Amino acid sequence: MDDRQRQFRANYQAKISPHYNGWLHGLWIFGFGTAYVIACVAQADDAGWAWLSALGGFAVGNLGEWWLHKNALHQRIDWLKPLWHRHTVEHHSYFTEACMTVDSHREYRIILFPPYAILGIALIHALLGGLWALAFGAAAGWIWMAGGMSHYLLYEILHTAAHLPESRWLARLPVVNTMRRNHWVHHHQALMPDYNLNLTIPFADWLFGTTDLDRGLWGVLGNGYDMRHLKPEVAARLAGERFPPPAAAPRLTADAARR
Repeated sequence: MDDRQRQFRANYQAKISPHYNGWLHGLWIFGFGTAYVIACVAQADDAGWAWLSALGGFAVGNLGEWWLHKNALHQRIDWLKPLWHRHTVEHHSYFTEACMTVDSHREYRIILFPPYAILGIALIHALLGGLWALAFGAAAGWIWMAGGMSHYLLYEILHTAAHLPESRWLARLPVVNTMRRNHWVHHHQALMPDYNLNLTIPFADWLFGTTDLDRGLWGVLGNGYDMRHLKPEVAARLAGERFPPPAAAPRLTADAARR
C-alpha cells in the first residue's frame, strides 16, 4: 500500500460515525433480504413450473448488476453522480490491487451498499415481479421477486468475501475464489472500467466480453485463482502480477506448507 492509499483510508475512517457498526449494517441487509425472500416464497403455493421464474429474476439481476457497474459506477451520469463518486472515487481509492482487504467491521461501510439501498432493490423487484405475474401468474411473480432479492444478497456476500484477508478456505471455495481473483483484477486502475464488472456469477462478463479471461463460460465460472488464461491485453497490463498479491501470499504459503 502506498502513502496515498494509506492516507485516503485514514481520512475515510475518520469520517465514519462512531455509532456505525458493520455487523449491524450486514444484519439489516441480510435480515430484511432473507425475510423478503421467505415472504415471497410463502405466497407461491403450488408454484410448480413457476419456480423457474427464480432464474429469470436472478438473470435480470446479473445483467442489471453488470450494466449498473459499467455505466453508472464507472461513468459520470449526472443524475447518478453520487453512485459514481462513492464507487470510483471512494471505493477504488480505498481498495487497490496493492491492498484489497479490511481490518475491521467498521470498514464494511465502504463495501456494503447503504442501508436504504435494499428498500429500492426490493421495490424494483416487486415492480418487475408484478409485470412477470401479469404474463405468467401470481406464483411466478412471487418467485421472480425471491430470485431477484437472492441475487442481491449473493452480491453482498461475494463482494464482502472479495475484500476479506487471504485464507485457505476462501482460496478453496468455488465461485468465491473465482470472484476474489476477478475483483482484484478489476481494482487495477487501468482495468477497472473494462473488465470483471460482475460481482456475482460472471455470466454477463462472459456474454459481453468483459471478462479478463480467454476461456469459455464454464472455464470463466470455475477459474478460481488461475492466472494462466488472461487475455493478451490484460496480461500486458498486469505485467506478470499473480494472485494472491505478495502481501497475502505468505499467509497462503504457510497454510499450504501444513497440508
